[in-house]
Amino acid sequence: MGIDRTTELYESFKSKVEVLSGECFRVKTSNEAAELVCKVMKEKGIENVALLNSPISLKGKFEEQIGEAGITVYTDRFREVTPDAHAGITQVNYAIAELGTLVQAAADANVDDRLCSTLIPIHIALVSTSTMIPTLAETMAILHRLPRLPGFVGFITGPSRTSDIERVLTVGVHGPKQLIVVFVDEQVEEVA
Repeated sequence: MGIDRTTELYESFKSKVEVLSGECFRVKTSNEAAELVCKVMKEKGIENVALLNSPISLKGKFEEQIGEAGITVYTDRFREVTPDAHAGITQVNYAIAELGTLVQAAADANVDDRLCSTLIPIHIALVSTSTMIPTLAETMAILHRLPRLPGFVGFITGPSRTSDIERVLTVGVHGPKQLIVVFVDEQVEEVA
């Protein structure tokens, strides 16, 4: 008996993220995701977090659970709070298994989403397991089949890295130094 296709895609994604020093987890429910995120943030000494509410975070009551863990949660005024926040939590639209890449897609370039995923030292990305896509080519085809082509598409592959300064690899110059990806198996409806 072999592993199912979803598990195969997840394992492929996870291996790619870990090669780039990212962390990757998979849980069954949004509540389990909130518990895991609280545990990881406590282990990393995170004292405050910018939380961009999403279907997964709302269903899992992230704001409440993180607050109960003694971590300050910011859910608005991101221009003010993200420069000093220790971490940011967002939900991304897709995950590309062959690359270990996350995809943010939106009608416009949502500043809050980008601030919570790029201006902070640690990005915690929530992903619905059902949005895992095997290849970049399939991802592009899906984006082009949407009723309206997104005005903003961002690709996130591991923590921020650059080697433009004297060809020396530096992590975290243009974005987060750490990337933590949490896949959630539970189907979560969009919240109105």
